Amino acid sequence: MPSLSLGEAIHEYRISNNLSQKALSEKLPIDRTVLSRIENGERELAASYDSVVAGLSWKLALAIADERTGGFISNILDDVPNLDLHPAALKDVLLKELGEAEAALEGLVVAKHIDPEKRRESAERVWQEMRDVIEKAVVLQGVLEEEFGLDRKRLAQKHEMEVKRGER
Repeated sequence: MPSLSLGEAIHEYRISNNLSQKALSEKLPIDRTVLSRIENGERELAASYDSVVAGLSWKLALAIADERTGGFISNILDDVPNLDLHPAALKDVLLKELGEAEAALEGLVVAKHIDPEKRRESAERVWQEMRDVIEKAVVLQGVLEEEFGLDRKRLAQKHEMEVKRGER
């Protein structure tokens, strides 16, 4: 399934939040006609607006990450449109993915004397399982932000400081 373009994601956000183009353009701030062209795919959103747009919604942040990284960070909401976004359901999915990643890591063949093709296959499995974990975890983070009114920017800064102090 093709991913939504960033313009389409912005349009969906605007409609789902009952915002006019004028109201959203004032929030960004961007000229309304420019916003219209972005939503219609006639113009790209300038990267300088990424942080403002990402701050509106975790779903938009995910769409920006998908588009700007060329899919390195993919938007699983496009790939799995029926993903149950209830925190309990996401918790179960994430725990399943973590178990699969753990099994892949335990099976990781790193010994140099083992067949290189087997080592590569093992590494690819770990990579795929880690990607599954990352995608589901990012969605769960967004759902938790939304459901509990968590401030992503503050939490990210707090996490970064804890990492720098060696507390994580």
